[in-house]
Amino acid sequence: MPTTDAPQPRRLLRDDVYDTILGAILDGTLEPGEILHDEELMTWLGSSRTPIREALNRLAEEDVVELVPHRHTRVAPVNVAAINEGLFVTGAIHEHVARSNSADLTDDQIAELGRQLSRVDEAVNGDDLAALGQAIREYFLVVVRASPNSVLRTKAETMSLQLVRFLTPRENLRTPQQALEFLRAITAALEDRDGERAGDLIHELHATTRSNFLEFYR
Repeated sequence: MPTTDAPQPRRLLRDDVYDTILGAILDGTLEPGEILHDEELMTWLGSSRTPIREALNRLAEEDVVELVPHRHTRVAPVNVAAINEGLFVTGAIHEHVARSNSADLTDDQIAELGRQLSRVDEAVNGDDLAALGQAIREYFLVVVRASPNSVLRTKAETMSLQLVRFLTPRENLRTPQQALEFLRAITAALEDRDGERAGDLIHELHATTRSNFLEFYR
């Protein structure tokens, strides 16, 4: 649990609390399985209990935090089988959309991919893993939203947040610079409306991520 020399000012709203806790989970400051105590969170965040509980409830709905009434609140532990399955399904969705819908990408969607790629670049250069994980998630959500299939879009959006902790490049997966180079190549392929090339790159990125993830947690 992060500590401070003195309580921070009570300046965080519910969404700010959510973003801060999520960021700490994504960058590994709060580790899988770590117990989250309200009092410690209140001291760390400089916030009252209510916005913290609201943020934790939201994170629990997204399967990032585990709430067990009258027992504990903790960062969701690593469920290797579930995460491996989620990585496979999410990767398949990303690849399918790239192959099937790249020709239909609008100029605005291509521009949005460029903006998200810039966010990834900034996070890499700033060594900000939390921002990097979020930027990678938003990048692929732009790709998925190009699909007219609402079921695929919804599935990818609901799964991606709980997986982003393990898609965020770390020593056990890919280095940030390697991930950035992959996304640059994917963006270039999508700009050319080359769905096959983009699909191949996405497939390789996800396959390697899954392989390294399983190797790390074996």
